[in-house]
Amino acid sequence: MSGDLKLRHLGTGEELLLAPAAEAPRRPALAGDVVVWEATENGTRVVRARRGGETGTIPGPFDHAGEPRVEGGAVVLTGWLTADEAGDTDVFLYETGQAEAVRIASGPGQQRFPDISATHVALADFSEDPDGRFDEDARDLADIVVYDRRTRRATLRAREGKQAFPMLGAGERIAYLEWAPAHPEPKFEQFELRIGDIVAPGSGDAVAASIAIASAPFVLPAVRGELVEWVERPEVGGEASLRRRPADLSAPAVEVPGLSGLELFGPSASATITVLGARSPGGALELRGIPR
Repeated sequence: MSGDLKLRHLGTGEELLLAPAAEAPRRPALAGDVVVWEATENGTRVVRARRGGETGTIPGPFDHAGEPRVEGGAVVLTGWLTADEAGDTDVFLYETGQAEAVRIASGPGQQRFPDISATHVALADFSEDPDGRFDEDARDLADIVVYDRRTRRATLRAREGKQAFPMLGAGERIAYLEWAPAHPEPKFEQFELRIGDIVAPGSGDAVAASIAIASAPFVLPAVRGELVEWVERPEVGGEASLRRRPADLSAPAVEVPGLSGLELFGPSASATITVLGARSPGGALELRGIPR
């Protein structure tokens, strides 16, 4: 079930309808005046982008696309090469002025879950996985690949186990989720959040947090500017909390006050504010803004 996608000005509260619920909009991302999201167009999953008051579908040499992220005028996305959702995927980059998105990462199996900064793209590469794809498999394997947008060269940050869902946005650092070679299903019940220097080998990455979320909703961390933030709920039916820590790991994690007794969704952050969904038991979902 999907709702309308709206753009809200946090200063004035003014809202703009970007896509109606009929288009099944999801996975929005925002940077500056560019908004991107997944939608369904004539029965096909596509990535749409809005800039300067104009909205369009990003074309490319793929059957369908999703998982968009944006930085400046550049959008990175996952492209499925066939209609098979479990089939081969590559990562594509679309920059303003291009006729279509350009493939920047490929290989056996799936390359997915990209993120983008002004200088790099990071993604999860499932080439080492026995079935080559991300699925509900307790032995999924993957590595992080970093693509330098200036040199157009990709570097594999190989580590044992599974690393996925890379996050850029903390300067020259990269964060991601990590699981042991054998891990629980659902995967997001327990994982480590690691962070390190984006140009250094993955062997030197440090654990920022060991995170437990005992039951749905499962919530991915956020990395932006000087902070990493994540939701914890270590017991089924237990209370959720939002925690944050400096991205350079110079201090321990602390709990963000004022969110007691709420279900928490998100978060998403800029350099100055963190926004997340919050809902009291039986209440309506609302947005909360928390200064950073």
